[in-house]
Amino acid sequence: MTHQIPRRAAVGFVAVGAACAACARYGGPQSPDQGDNQAAGSQTSTGEVLGKAADVPVGGGKVFANQKIVVTQPEAGQYKGFSAVCTHQGCLVDAVADGTINCPCHASKFKVTDGSVTAGPAPTPLAAMNVTVNEYGELVTGGSAPPGTEETTAPGTTGETTAPGTTEPQGGGGDVLATTDAIPVGGGMILQDKELVVTQPTAGKFMAFSAVCTHQGCIVDAISGGTINCPCHGSKFKLDGSVSQGPATEPLSARTVKVSGDQISLA
Repeated sequence: MTHQIPRRAAVGFVAVGAACAACARYGGPQSPDQGDNQAAGSQTSTGEVLGKAADVPVGGGKVFANQKIVVTQPEAGQYKGFSAVCTHQGCLVDAVADGTINCPCHASKFKVTDGSVTAGPAPTPLAAMNVTVNEYGELVTGGSAPPGTEETTAPGTTGETTAPGTTEPQGGGGDVLATTDAIPVGGGMILQDKELVVTQPTAGKFMAFSAVCTHQGCIVDAISGGTINCPCHGSKFKLDGSVSQGPATEPLSARTVKVSGDQISLA
């Protein structure tokens, strides 16, 4: 799976955050990338280095605009990651202050503890993102927690889905999305009310993604010819969420699902 997050990625507590992607509505402005203190070009075996964990204040956070990720530290040693894309109209949040993550476009605010909405018009929480701290004290996208840290999985963690007979990812159960026979092999289904897409690229492999196009926040509206299609500017995504045709440049945000019998649900 392209852009797959490891199943046992440590998230949620003690040097970890949780994963996912933004659910934006069409029509919102896309804030230009802003400078951050990403270590330029720096990579590790577990992901991309965002910056020093010490730069994230306790009770606050830091926005990494280039990566569209915001990292918070609600309590000392507890790091959490969220998409920096506001769920109202797709602006990038630009500040963390007084316990909230703040959007400059229409004043939506989100809690630093869990990304939930504290002030609208945003209708849904910020999507959780997987962030860890490596042995050098750096914030890293993806990967596993360093030895000795607590491994827990928060709801909404992204990653590969599980088919019957395979190991399920960690995390609690969620809403039933569809039955397995409703998702055709080599195709998928768009759940407009949940802003989700469920696909079955190959027999028995079910995957799910945000239905929000990563170009300008339109909701994709069709799956045909092996691609998930956006009606606004012609972007297309493969059944694994990766970009098949622009102008979108980033994949659809993954959601973790599990299969129990003939039911596909959020993990």
